[in-house]
Amino acid sequence: MNIKTYTESNREAWNEVNPIHQKHNPIQLSVAFQAKGYSTLDEHITRTFLRLGLQGRNVAQLCCNNGREVLSLVNLGAQSGTGFDISDHAIEEAKGLATTSGLPCTFVRMDVYDIDSVHSNQYDLIYISIGALTWLPDLNKFFKIASTLLKKGGLLVIYEMHPMLNMLAMEDEPEFEDPMKIAFSYFKSEPWINNTGIDYVGNTTYESATNYSFSHTLASIFNAVIKSGIHITEYEEHNHDISCIFSHLEKEAKLPMSYTMIGKKA
Repeated sequence: MNIKTYTESNREAWNEVNPIHQKHNPIQLSVAFQAKGYSTLDEHITRTFLRLGLQGRNVAQLCCNNGREVLSLVNLGAQSGTGFDISDHAIEEAKGLATTSGLPCTFVRMDVYDIDSVHSNQYDLIYISIGALTWLPDLNKFFKIASTLLKKGGLLVIYEMHPMLNMLAMEDEPEFEDPMKIAFSYFKSEPWINNTGIDYVGNTTYESATNYSFSHTLASIFNAVIKSGIHITEYEEHNHDISCIFSHLEKEAKLPMSYTMIGKKA
């Protein structure tokens, strides 16, 4: 299938699940973001952003979901924020949060593969967070677009689930026998196909629109970033889980579970 077939199917699935996420979210974000400095970012990535510096920066997030992380970056000191996401429902929620919070954030309902030249060279920092890359069938095209959005010298910050976790089965999958057992190939090239929902907030299952996700090796991620004209300046692996799926393995402390990658546009 072509890229658009995958992404439009995923758009339908995300429009289905966002109201479910709103129902199960224990935090009322419309109230929380009215507090100065409120952030949904965890301690690690918050320290990273404060070290890199947010003051005076125009930041963007690709695959921003309901905008909570863009709003958090502005609440932590960024000058302005822009979020792009394919889900109509998520962007509607994000725009509502921007209005109630009064924070200078703009949200655009758009397939990230369709972002046009009006946004080129506009941003000092682009953030890609947990759960973004797995929905993207073509990393080379994606990072080429991300690079065009950055100003010269702009920063790319990725905080994602480690690809090694894609080799493990989840507890509700038939392949699951042992939490540390390798069930799938690291080099899996065909997409994961799912019809049981993507509710990672309430962990409910339901008959959902067909959605497609993809395994990417570290090599494919590194090479796509490098080919885009972004120089990788930092890479760090972590033993804490940010996937909401494999937290039961943290106590094992045997696997890299997440990573941070920082790059700079040449």
